[in-house]
Amino acid sequence: MITLSLDSEGFKAAIEDTAGRVEDTATVHDIIGEVLLDETKERIREEKTPDGSNWPALHPVTLDNRRSKSGILRDTGELFRSIHKNASADKAEVGTNLNHPKVWVNQYGATIKPRRVPFLLIPYMGGKFAAKQVTIPARPYIGIGRGDEGLVRETLEGYLEI
Repeated sequence: MITLSLDSEGFKAAIEDTAGRVEDTATVHDIIGEVLLDETKERIREEKTPDGSNWPALHPVTLDNRRSKSGILRDTGELFRSIHKNASADKAEVGTNLNHPKVWVNQYGATIKPRRVPFLLIPYMGGKFAAKQVTIPARPYIGIGRGDEGLVRETLEGYLEI
């Protein structure tokens, strides 16, 4: 699982204050996890990074080779369906349980080079073409977004008012 920590002291203090006002801290972390899960999936649908900027467009060859036109990182739906949350009394996590290089490549970007042959063969329009390397730009999908802290606070305040 890709793991990111939120190190904002103000946010951390607000969460600790909220958790201190309720006995069931697991519920507080479950709410946090659910908000972050929803926001993560929405950003994937909108093809945006956690900071709100747009992902780089797909290369024309990639577009031609796709099975569906469902959007970036959603061609098969495997990665999108794997995004989930884990919550306990101590923490909330949002991530993917896929153990595949594409998880890291999509989050951080990569340059793929052939290891045992002089070039890569890329399928294209029923044939193939050769490339010495392929660069896949980062398309971060896991992370705490600009408005996520405020949304978590707002949701927790609503929970405490019930």
